[in-house]
Amino acid sequence: MHMRFAVLVACAFCLPAGAGALQDSNKAVVRGFFDEVIDQGHLERYAQSHAAGFVVHTFKGDMPVEADMAAAAEERKALPDMRLEVVQMMAEGDMVAVHWIARGTNTGDGMGFKATGAKITVPGMTFFRLKDGKISEEWGVFDMAGAYRQAGVCPK
Repeated sequence: MHMRFAVLVACAFCLPAGAGALQDSNKAVVRGFFDEVIDQGHLERYAQSHAAGFVVHTFKGDMPVEADMAAAAEERKALPDMRLEVVQMMAEGDMVAVHWIARGTNTGDGMGFKATGAKITVPGMTFFRLKDGKISEEWGVFDMAGAYRQAGVCPK
């Protein structure tokens, strides 16, 4: 009886540490994706952090990694000097939430509008689900209407 109690107590102390290590590991994967791929523009490394069967959930429906990569390429075309700042990152279980701000100059055609030369700042949030150290799902929101207004393609 005492042995079972000791094992249960030991497990109770181990679980939070293990969960914290997994969450830290998941945050490191997401941070690497934001820093190396999105912020630095190394889109060729995109698939390294994403699982086979990755799905991005959008208002148009679920899409594969190729669609997410194409969207990132469009953003980079419109804002070739784009920099992405991670404002805050939190993890719970297999999920990582990121509040971010993208900044750049609209010197290229992309994201549905022509180059205007305008400086654009877009805040957003992305939620990632990770499985076996890879990003398996993504949900994101950002202020596209604000980007259009800043580029001068829609009224303020």
